[in-house]
Amino acid sequence: MNKLLYLAVAAGLIGWNSAEAKRVKLNYSVIDVPEEGGVKFEQITEDSDCVNKEGLVSKAKGMFGIKNLSKIDWWVNPRIAVSPDGSKVAYLNWKNRTSNVMVKDAHRGGASTQRTFRANVTDFTWSPDGNTICFTEFRSGHFGVYLVDASQGTVVRQISTGNENDFAGQITADGKHILFHRGEGPGAYSIWSYDREKNLFSNYSRGMTPCLIPGEKDVIYCGRYTDKRESEIWRVNLTSGVEEILLSQPGRSFTTPVLSPDGRWLLVTGASMDEKGKDINTDLFVIRTDGTQFTQLTYHPGNDLSGVWAPDGKSIYFLSQRGSIEGTFNVWKMNFNL
Repeated sequence: MNKLLYLAVAAGLIGWNSAEAKRVKLNYSVIDVPEEGGVKFEQITEDSDCVNKEGLVSKAKGMFGIKNLSKIDWWVNPRIAVSPDGSKVAYLNWKNRTSNVMVKDAHRGGASTQRTFRANVTDFTWSPDGNTICFTEFRSGHFGVYLVDASQGTVVRQISTGNENDFAGQITADGKHILFHRGEGPGAYSIWSYDREKNLFSNYSRGMTPCLIPGEKDVIYCGRYTDKRESEIWRVNLTSGVEEILLSQPGRSFTTPVLSPDGRWLLVTGASMDEKGKDINTDLFVIRTDGTQFTQLTYHPGNDLSGVWAPDGKSIYFLSQRGSIEGTFNVWKMNFNL
């Protein structure tokens, strides 16, 4: 496997194979489709905001040595975030061949404010107290985790050592730890934590994109590869070692779990096929944390992914190609009323 492909796999590309799937010309310009009846969609960013689509979703043949199969791959690490008070939404901007975090008013839209001034930011999250943005940057041949103030200044603190490939950092509610996943080879990820007070790194179980659970500091949700390169959603107790599978379907992948504010739902990105079986894309799904009521939320022929909850749990922000003649990605908002 060449170096570029290894980096893509280690960084967070996941896929779904289908021997029957064929590419067709899609109508991205529609805002919604009949299957999404009763759902209100609101566009937050405009094409002029240059939302980063680099490496976000791709279709390829021959990935992982699998040939003669159509495949969809998507970036599993978080690409948008909402401030804890719900007033701001952040996204990655691609301009002048650099990728950085931009922040925009979540309700009025308008101009965006740049919050990182780096070369290649690839994912990020907002700290629970609203003070810090934790981001991943590709630098000097490696992906590393960094911190920057969410509202002012440009001073950046490096968390990763610089010799590993670390992604998807999440700051705990007490601010004392950062959980992230480390790429250790094609399809191989493990959950790590960094103790900010003791400057200590700890390694836990297999998994990627850790999702923290308020009030349960030792339990997380995460994605995990199978031996067929499909991704499942798991709940893992990092202390006791108890592991439970929450969502798995043969031939499909589900990634990037995000817990709802009331703790009852997990929002995930998953592979989807249209009713005629002619094309595959990414859509948003939810499942209750007890493993019941698995529900598909979006059905647009374009790609919907990287969903996050609004703090009140009544809305979801996500990246989508809908409403764009050319299939450009923007940040959209939809209501949630299950």
